[in-house]
Amino acid sequence: MNILPESLRLRMVVSHMAAISLTVAAVGVTLLVLGVSGTSLVVAVAATAAVGALGSVGASFLMVRSIAGPVHNVAEGARRLARGDLDHRVRSSSMRETRELNDAFNEMAVTLRDLVHGLDSERSLLAVVMETMADGVIVLDSDNRIRLINRAAQWLLDADIHSARGSTLAEIVRDHELLELASGSAAAGRIQRAEIELLHQRRFLHAIATPISAGPSRGVLLTLQDVTRLRQVQNTRREFVSNVSHELRTPLASVNAMVETLDGGAIYDTEVARDFLSRIHDDIGRMTTMVDELLELSSLESGQMPIHLAPVELSRVANKVTERFETNAASRGVKLLSLVPDDLPYLMADAGKLDQILTNLVENALKFTPQGGCVSLSARTVEAGIEIQVADTGVGVPREHLPHIFERFYKVDRSRRNVGTGLGLAITRRLVQAHGGNIKVSSVEGEGSVFTFNLSRAS
Repeated sequence: MNILPESLRLRMVVSHMAAISLTVAAVGVTLLVLGVSGTSLVVAVAATAAVGALGSVGASFLMVRSIAGPVHNVAEGARRLARGDLDHRVRSSSMRETRELNDAFNEMAVTLRDLVHGLDSERSLLAVVMETMADGVIVLDSDNRIRLINRAAQWLLDADIHSARGSTLAEIVRDHELLELASGSAAAGRIQRAEIELLHQRRFLHAIATPISAGPSRGVLLTLQDVTRLRQVQNTRREFVSNVSHELRTPLASVNAMVETLDGGAIYDTEVARDFLSRIHDDIGRMTTMVDELLELSSLESGQMPIHLAPVELSRVANKVTERFETNAASRGVKLLSLVPDDLPYLMADAGKLDQILTNLVENALKFTPQGGCVSLSARTVEAGIEIQVADTGVGVPREHLPHIFERFYKVDRSRRNVGTGLGLAITRRLVQAHGGNIKVSSVEGEGSVFTFNLSRAS
């Protein structure tokens, strides 16, 4: 295998031929000076030329050998680089031509190593970003097969990230809108967006399809953003406005009708006037209570309501609450019990806010406990602190309503509009959370409900 460059070989041949000619000329001149002529001169010149040629050939062989070694090292180095040995370098040569070749190779190897390491670093960074980003990312090739999919997309589409690679989008997605968005973007060659609802997963997605190559065989980048929570917030806001409007409209309409009746002459009927004024007073009280509770809930949700924590004796607060509702419970024919032990450790709580929490829960339990039922307030020590329960033997809450029981204005029985504002349990949850605790409910329809929350013990 000839590994010498063509230009280098030509330079060597010319150099050797010049050396031979100079040698022959020198010998001929020398013999003429010495007086040698004729046949003797021819023989002498021939012998001298032969010796010069042999010497030149030997020198050429040595030169070729001295160049072939470094060139072979460069070729071997290139093969090692191709195999991934990016730290391999060739030794420098004493000959100028091969030294320049070796130095150029080593510079190339350094540049190649830095380039590969930079690409590896960027690829690792991209992989981390892809795996930790909240938005789903899917890369499709021209055959609509998945080349890349991150964990967010796997979660949003409920797909197996390992089996998804190499599959077509239609094999892991059953939503026709998403499939049409991807194919439409590839066909049109422009970015397309769509709001997609995944019915089987009850999720809303904002999807963006972007072509990632030119020509008829173009792939598509799909970006999926989960907007389910945003939709829920929007629905909650609409429901909130609707509920507030309804809760305020009803008493306002009632007050307006009674004022018009009084203004029309009923005010001169003492009995009717007193009845209407009492009703107006009650309706105004309801609206005032609702506005106060809305302001309180807003302060709690924004974190603007101060909570002053201090050691509190739970049994004293519990007894105070039950004493407050004794008359109400007796009038309803409901037994009200305080089962909080006197030797219970002190709580870290805001005494006023703790009183409000227990008041809301006991009042709610009494509203939905029929005659002959029982409402109890109990507590016990647990590993996380103090667990407090308000239990009743009332009508209970259907299972489908339990996840929404602490939402604003949520009422299990929508026909019972006059039973509270629907804000008490929402405020209670916020008060418990402001103390660093959590509250939950368990219920069986027709048997009763149990509200349980926990607070920290005083150290």
